[in-house]
Amino acid sequence: MYSPAEETTGSTRYRRQQYQIIDSQSACRQSALINIERSYQALANDPKYKHFVSIPARILRCIDYFGVDCDRTETKARLHSYYLFIGVVDNAIDSGNVDSGERILQYLSARNPLLEEEVVSSSLQLVTGILKGHIGAASYSSMMGGFRDLYREVISERQAESIETYIQHRRAVGRLTAELSYKLIRPLLKHESSRLGQFMNEVGEVGCLVDSLIDLDADRRLGLLGFQPTIIARGKLIVCTLRSGLSVLLRHPGLSSLFVQAIVDSVRDRFRGKQVQDAPFIVADRKDEAASVA
Repeated sequence: MYSPAEETTGSTRYRRQQYQIIDSQSACRQSALINIERSYQALANDPKYKHFVSIPARILRCIDYFGVDCDRTETKARLHSYYLFIGVVDNAIDSGNVDSGERILQYLSARNPLLEEEVVSSSLQLVTGILKGHIGAASYSSMMGGFRDLYREVISERQAESIETYIQHRRAVGRLTAELSYKLIRPLLKHESSRLGQFMNEVGEVGCLVDSLIDLDADRRLGLLGFQPTIIARGKLIVCTLRSGLSVLLRHPGLSSLFVQAIVDSVRDRFRGKQVQDAPFIVADRKDEAASVA
């Protein structure tokens, strides 16, 4: 016999089951987010990436120097995700796996979010997944174009057969890296500043040249150079780096202490980082890419 009470009871039981499923899904989602956050923080705390995760604070000081207002919390978060991404990719390149650049572009091109098991098992996928969450839909196409240009320059840099061509590509890599960071934070600036953007590009070029001086011997040992870094070649790189750096400093003397500290930290952190072993989930990533990297 039909009973309204039974229908009510059945309906209530069904709703409770629905709520339990939703609660279970929410709990799983929350657990996944916690695991991803822990993995991301562990990677960010790796000493070999200290130089990269220090860059956002310096950029914020430069933003203040040019008198541009911004959402500081979100700007720092975006820059942190971007430069940690650059650091992990740079480390992969230094490990000799240039081919992973194509895989990174594939990760970036896929707009769907990555699964928890994917991002926590691969440092490249982890930082790519976090970075993607900071790129707005309106700028995604432009950002992807920039990443493709940057990858092409990295490949061209490895194929350079003279110090002159090498320096040219290193400048381009630094400039494109800085351009992408400016595009990433531009929506958070109260007003667009062409002077800030140009300054970041110039500093990006200088920073890339400084890194080249530090890494030249290591790159030679890894077979990442298409030329022999002779004494004359080193001298040309040093002169170019000093000339470019002094040019920026003379036009912005108020940031001289920031420049000097950045160079000192870069040298110290690079050598310190090379002595630190990889974290567990980074080691797993390397095993997958041992023969190939970028």
